[in-house]
Amino acid sequence: MPTARIATKEMFRSDLARFMGQSRLFKFLERRSLNTVGFEDDFLGDTLSTGLYTVANGGGSSAASPVIQAGVLNGIARFITGTAGGSTASSELSTGLQFRGDQGAVMVACLAVSAITNVKIEVGFTDALADAGAVATKATPTFNATDCAVWAIDTTDNAYWEGVAANNGNTAPMTTVEAAISPVADTYEWLMVELIETDESNSECAVAFRRFTQDGVMTFEQIGGGIEDASGQGPNGNVLLTPWIYVEARNSTSKSLDVDHFGAWQRRTSGEF
Repeated sequence: MPTARIATKEMFRSDLARFMGQSRLFKFLERRSLNTVGFEDDFLGDTLSTGLYTVANGGGSSAASPVIQAGVLNGIARFITGTAGGSTASSELSTGLQFRGDQGAVMVACLAVSAITNVKIEVGFTDALADAGAVATKATPTFNATDCAVWAIDTTDNAYWEGVAANNGNTAPMTTVEAAISPVADTYEWLMVELIETDESNSECAVAFRRFTQDGVMTFEQIGGGIEDASGQGPNGNVLLTPWIYVEARNSTSKSLDVDHFGAWQRRTSGEF
């Protein structure tokens, strides 16, 4: 599927990102800029930073908030859903509400899930730290969040990663980005979500969804929303968001989600790089 182009000065940043799968320069050109604020975590310590993260679980039987696993190569944080089924069988990780679309926020995660049946996963940005998932119903879509942009899989709909976004709740959801890519159980992959301001006066954002293999080769990129998409926008550019990872078991079989890397960054000021 060809990439939808958005006519804006911000597209230069997306063109840089296009080469991430082939070039090692991308993270130095953008993430290492003096005008960038952000974090990155390979989970190499013993415990998650309580100063950075908010962790939670659905409270059902055997559900567990994310924790770092000891003695694992490269370091991982493990999420465990438990066996209650539904939103009480969930585990989630977020930071603070400190990122915005008008600052060009980007988040990335490398993760692997134990099973691709009866599971729901969200990776991206959302505006609340305690929702039972940013997405209420992926098929429609409808949202628990007011503003969000996430890669989502929900096997009650289908077994594919799809990009969904809300702008002011359910009033004008962005047209779903259909990647037709299904994760493979216990196999790591990278997911990236980038917010691209397309209309400063109206605080409108498009969303770039990218997927990479574990080795960092980009296999999918598409931009949804924006001023050329009359069907809906990404999240409002002036709304504070948090990077977000959420997993939920849709039945009574517990699922685990292992996250090898989690990071996010944005421009520190509204100026260009």
